[in-house]
Amino acid sequence: MDNDQIHTVGSNSASDTDLVGLLVENDENCRQLATWFRKQPEFTSRELSPSASPPETDLVVVDEPSVARYQDWLQSRKDQADSQFYPILLVYTTDDPSFTDSVWEIIDDTVSAPVDPPTLEHRLENLMERRRLSENRSTTLERTEARYSAVFEAVNDAILVIDAEEDSVLNCNSRATDVLGYAESELVALSPAEDLYPTNADAYECFIDRVIDEGKSQTVELVCKTGYGSEIEVEASASPLDCQAGSRVVFSICDVTEHPERARRIESQRDRPAQLNRINRTLHETTRAVVQAANRDDLETAVCRNLSESGAYQFAWIGERSDDDTIVPRAMSDDAADYLDDAGITTDDTPTGRGPSGRALETTSVCTVQNVSTAPEMEPWRESLSRFGVKSTAAIPIHYDDEVFSILNLYTHRKDAFVGDERDVLANLGKTIGRAIADIRAREDAQIFQHAVEHAGQAIYITDPDGTIQYVNSAFVEMTGYSREAVLGRNQRILESGAHDQEFYRDLWQTVLSGETWRSEIINRHKSGRRQHVDQTIAPVKMGTDSIDYLVAINAEITDKRRRQQQLQVLYRVLRHNVRNRLNVIEGYADLLADSGTSGPRSALEQISQAVDDLLQISRQARRIERTFTEDSGERTMRTLDAVVQDAVADATAPDSVITTTIPDTSLKVEGDLERAIRELTTNGFKHNDAEDAAVAVTVATTGREATPRGTVTIRDNGPGIPEQERAVLREGEETPLLHGNGLGLWLVNWVVTELGGTIDIRDADPQGSIVTISVPLID
Repeated sequence: MDNDQIHTVGSNSASDTDLVGLLVENDENCRQLATWFRKQPEFTSRELSPSASPPETDLVVVDEPSVARYQDWLQSRKDQADSQFYPILLVYTTDDPSFTDSVWEIIDDTVSAPVDPPTLEHRLENLMERRRLSENRSTTLERTEARYSAVFEAVNDAILVIDAEEDSVLNCNSRATDVLGYAESELVALSPAEDLYPTNADAYECFIDRVIDEGKSQTVELVCKTGYGSEIEVEASASPLDCQAGSRVVFSICDVTEHPERARRIESQRDRPAQLNRINRTLHETTRAVVQAANRDDLETAVCRNLSESGAYQFAWIGERSDDDTIVPRAMSDDAADYLDDAGITTDDTPTGRGPSGRALETTSVCTVQNVSTAPEMEPWRESLSRFGVKSTAAIPIHYDDEVFSILNLYTHRKDAFVGDERDVLANLGKTIGRAIADIRAREDAQIFQHAVEHAGQAIYITDPDGTIQYVNSAFVEMTGYSREAVLGRNQRILESGAHDQEFYRDLWQTVLSGETWRSEIINRHKSGRRQHVDQTIAPVKMGTDSIDYLVAINAEITDKRRRQQQLQVLYRVLRHNVRNRLNVIEGYADLLADSGTSGPRSALEQISQAVDDLLQISRQARRIERTFTEDSGERTMRTLDAVVQDAVADATAPDSVITTTIPDTSLKVEGDLERAIRELTTNGFKHNDAEDAAVAVTVATTGREATPRGTVTIRDNGPGIPEQERAVLREGEETPLLHGNGLGLWLVNWVVTELGGTIDIRDADPQGSIVTISVPLID
């Protein structure tokens, strides 16, 4: 990626899209991500460059090199977001990225490469939901602070912000100058302990220490010295400020010398902003727990625990509708267990089904009761809730899209609660929990599917519509010999063997790209070059659109099955034709011997002996074929081509034979099975040779063809040649009653060579004899 430029990948003019910044140094990953984002109407992406003026984005996608290189820049982006959540998503390629803790602190979520599009989409949606929630929270806090400031100035109590450790006044409202008799400049210069409470300084300091140590609001009566020179009785209330400086306290002073009732009313008004702030903080922490939960049980338990421990609510529980129309608890806080022992809540048209829980399930909206003691719908539970001091309750539906998962029930001692901003935030919380549950369920379904596919007995791989491989399972690795790293991101053409013409592949692609499933037998190539017969099914997959997003291929190797079919055909021919004919010969000549007595013609005995030899030869060839294709594949070894040919020639040399070889040294290797095929051809070159000076010549050569080198072995003899019928059988690949060979030797050669991914060519030699050329792939 060019760090001096910013390339616009998509338009950010649409207000309903989220702008995603790409800071990915891996060019291929960046290209793939940009391509994917162009297909997503809800996202607009841009490549980022820290060296240029960065555009405003809602989220940043980084990879391992970029996050390590631009850590400080990314941290500054987060800092600039202030109170709003600015998400960063890491796309990693290694199993365990080794970053320092400071790097991990700026990363909010991760996804592994190669990226699974549904997983990426869920991660992005979750992060953007968190950002939207943080924006809502920031807006809520701003409104709360504005209301707090208004109350700060409007109440009739004197309000001071005090630093207890420094014993100083940091701020005050305008009412404080009237009540205490000091100008604002004078108040901020005072020592509260020495100047405001000189007669009971010890009681003041103990009070302040207790407020800070216990971390909650306290009230005490003190005697305060005013700037007018008089002393007044005050009711002082103090609350610790929720900030890093733990010694700061909000101090409210109410003159109760003559107006105790007014002081109590103002105190109630003063507590409301702090309470709203605490509620908003609680709901924000609960939202964070929802996003971080690993499964649904943990999520629901964390929600109930956070809400009940906040102090804003007494207890909480989550329930779901059962088959008998009752609401059954799924998760609860500790205090909720005692209440639920006696509470029976339903969703039918009975008194126990008309409460807020039943109505929330029916309407998919937040349902509240502001006064439990008087609301008629609370009659079935009023007595139980009175024992816990509950005054208000709310039922929040947990839902996503059109599906309602469960109901969150909250109870509080606050009267007339769950109104305004609190109600809105609770409604959003229900939607957030629902989205998180849907995401967890989708993730679990994906894990189950991935586990099933990964352990399937058949080779499965997934490509994009262009044929680029995106995923392979373990069976694919075992069947093809290619590792995952070797094929991911490459085109499926690496599996092609060259056995099919362009028309075959054109028909395949036209079928799947038209939306139909393609099924056929295909000949692929193993990494070693060996040919594989495969029963293949390719199905197009659409991800909710009209266009094809992926192609899923399922391959079952049937090489053994195809070879067995050929073997059965050949062996059937041997039994049906060759053995029967030889037996007929033996029977005929035996009859001649019987007719002529024991001193029959010598030619009949020779014919019988020859027929027996032929049957024995067929038996030996069948045995060699059996050993070749039934031995353990683990015993097959790779050897250099020159060593294989030399060993084959040495074993095939016959007495009084003339054999010439041209076998150059090479480091290229082939499976040792090739030795049997060459030995068979060389032996046949002598065995069926009727020339007076029988001779066989063996020549070896190697060539490079694209990425796969090949070896060529040529066996030439000066015998009578190989009959055309034998050649035709090998060309057709099968035997019929009208088209069959006379032996097994050439079939052995054919099976060995074709299984190694090779080819055989048979031609007549000039002036006589045969030239057999074998070409096989080699491995460096």
